[in-house]
Amino acid sequence: MLYSRSFKHCLIGFLFLFSTASNAGLITNIATETVSYSILSQNPWGNFTWTASYDIGFVDQDLLIDVDVFLTDDDPGSALRDIWEEGIESIWSNAFDLSDGTYFYDTVFNVDWLSTNAGADHTVYVTEGDGNVNLTHWYTGSPSGYSYNRQGVIAAHEFGHMIGLFDEYSGGALNPEELIRNNSIMGRNLSLPRTDHFDAFLEWAQINSGVASLALVADSGVDNYFVPEPSSLVILLLSICMALSIKTKSRRNGIEVRSPTLFA
Repeated sequence: MLYSRSFKHCLIGFLFLFSTASNAGLITNIATETVSYSILSQNPWGNFTWTASYDIGFVDQDLLIDVDVFLTDDDPGSALRDIWEEGIESIWSNAFDLSDGTYFYDTVFNVDWLSTNAGADHTVYVTEGDGNVNLTHWYTGSPSGYSYNRQGVIAAHEFGHMIGLFDEYSGGALNPEELIRNNSIMGRNLSLPRTDHFDAFLEWAQINSGVASLALVADSGVDNYFVPEPSSLVILLLSICMALSIKTKSRRNGIEVRSPTLFA
């Protein structure tokens, strides 16, 4: 199909406008920083203290939370390390995304096992056999009275403490409001993360990106940002281009019809 010069110029201008405008406001990269602070839980079952520590940044349209863990004492073996890693990353990374109403950004949680404590956010002492797990002491057998096949979700719960979260079950390290919520990864049922577990990460993203409209949404299952369907403005611009093409073609046809009389 042949197009008029006016239509081609209009289309080129439209494509340039859309290509630049479509990514306007897209959050790209924000320098990674280390977050570390002490936590105190005071409740009827005693006082609990620990340190939350992780790296956070925006990398390739992903909000990345990275935790480096030094495993020491007994060797859990590669199979169990993989179970712990899969449990942590799948449960936390597949919970919520961020959105500003136009774009969606993945929240990605990553854990790395270090062979030395140099640069580690946390140190975990590993013991063979069964035992009661906490943030700094993990067992290779049945953890905290649960079956072995719950190793991954138990690791995800302890990871929650590493990134600053309290327990949500009676007898645990509760927050100052003594919140008890069984239906939670931090509760007795060890289910899924809740939106308020992401409050610190959301606030960090809002402040450092300058996009106050960022909000948590259910995980979309898509690993990249989303550009919306063409808006009414886009459709209007295309219509104008088409109208210019038709008008130009009509003028040419008119000149061709009248040309014999003009130069008779």
